[in-house]
Amino acid sequence: LDGAICEYTNADKMAYLQKAYDAGTRNIEMEARMFAAFCHKLNIPAAVVCVTLLNRLEGDQITQPHDVLESYDLRPMSVLLEYIKTKTASA
Repeated sequence: LDGAICEYTNADKMAYLQKAYDAGTRNIEMEARMFAAFCHKLNIPAAVVCVTLLNRLEGDQITQPHDVLESYDLRPMSVLLEYIKTKTASA
């Protein structure tokens, strides 16, 4: 939403984010779409687990301390490990 060539105002960006939020969107993962499309095209089963670091309606700069960010880093791995445990237990 804030790339190298922006042809909209900050007010436009915030209006878009608010509309998306009101529609139920809580995260916009842009980079993972390419990974998912690549895997889909090659029929490779894949998934994406994300961590949301900030609320863009409140700003776009990360303000959390390093130790908090490290704890966020561990959360997707915990989710993935629990999923794998569940799948292997039922196999």
